[in-house]
Amino acid sequence: MSEKKTRSSRLSRRGFIHSSLSVAAGLGLAGKNKLFGESSQESQSEKSKIKDYRVLGRTGFKVSDIGFGAGNLTDPALFEAALDAGVNYVDTAEHYARGNSERTIGQAIKGRDRKKLFITGKLNFGFGKSTKEGIKDRAQKCLERLQTDYLDCLMIHMTPALEQIKREGYHEAIRELKAEGRVKFTGLSNHGIEHKYAGFIKDPMDQVILAAADDGRFDVVLFTYNFIQREKGERILKACREKNMGATLMKTDPVRAYNDIQDMYARMKEKGRVTEKAEEFLSEFRARADKGREFAKKYGLSGDKEVRGAAIKFCLSNPDVHSVCPTINTYEDLEFYVSLSGGRLKPVEEGMLADYESFSGNLYCRHACGECEPHCPHEVPVNTIMRYQHYFMSQGREKQAMEKYAALQRTSASVCTDCEGHCEAACPFGVKIQGLLMAAHQTLSLDS
Repeated sequence: MSEKKTRSSRLSRRGFIHSSLSVAAGLGLAGKNKLFGESSQESQSEKSKIKDYRVLGRTGFKVSDIGFGAGNLTDPALFEAALDAGVNYVDTAEHYARGNSERTIGQAIKGRDRKKLFITGKLNFGFGKSTKEGIKDRAQKCLERLQTDYLDCLMIHMTPALEQIKREGYHEAIRELKAEGRVKFTGLSNHGIEHKYAGFIKDPMDQVILAAADDGRFDVVLFTYNFIQREKGERILKACREKNMGATLMKTDPVRAYNDIQDMYARMKEKGRVTEKAEEFLSEFRARADKGREFAKKYGLSGDKEVRGAAIKFCLSNPDVHSVCPTINTYEDLEFYVSLSGGRLKPVEEGMLADYESFSGNLYCRHACGECEPHCPHEVPVNTIMRYQHYFMSQGREKQAMEKYAALQRTSASVCTDCEGHCEAACPFGVKIQGLLMAAHQTLSLDS
């Protein structure tokens, strides 16, 4: 397949519609917004600045409430614009953009006061040598790419399992790196139950991070929390407050989690793959679109941006949250997120999010959940696949998402079309996960 054809395929799969809310609201509508009181032109008349800085737990560092998720960063000018806007917390990792995220940050911070920035790097145990010396060597390579003398925080990325919390080789490396002045603090991130290069992870996100809090040697954590997925995150936030740990968030916006279902089913129909289950899910999706039109009219919405903004402000309204770290790919992303700094959820927005959850909650597969996976006879890695779908649809990381999906060693979602729906029967949230998995397979597969 030619690069041009492949790229065209990706674009058509991503499509125009990120959620049926976008369709229902009519993305081209103009005029005043009832929630924010201004038009999109007025809101972009001047560049936004960070308005709130919060103490990141025991680190004592005041970080911007809106951080910079650098998972796809390759544009130094974009990151410089973020720094100029007052963003001072950045989350990166050794493998982000194949090391180019770190290189981009290093290029952008030249000539700036390093002490005013908090840079968090991450190492994945499955991506290289994880002995004490291996960790130290990989950390040094991170510093070289970043062109800096130290990391403010070095995290275990996607912490593999509960037993890895007490991995002495890692902690010995951290002690020595701290003594050498190359690392100041340590922490961990977690995506919940999943399948990855280091093997299958069976331990839930909250159990892993709560164990890290009890261990006492971790200073900062990165985890999933949003207005639909609250329970596990709230337990973690409580532990962070009690242990004085820094709390940073990912996947805070569940609104843009949906692809163009209509387009997907049109492709499936062409290939004769639309089963009774698929038709059932499509009917559910159409019902959601009808409710979405009513929802948009009720709140005077011109698209999904207002709901996404309220989702971020839901997190910022919690004083135990120190920094929200969205993936920022464009100047539009940057302006949108920074404009939310210092924001708090208004009563009308709180009601709006509750309404949104009432008609869309069963079409959002909770990040870092995986409770249905033990019930799947085909051992489909549900949480992992839906995370890749999130990368594709919401973070603009299409190529990476498709590569990761292709590299899965366990069963893909191709088997979901003819399955009896064991995952849906086991889901405690009533999510139409079988249909979402079929959609993910269509989106992420080159041959679909």
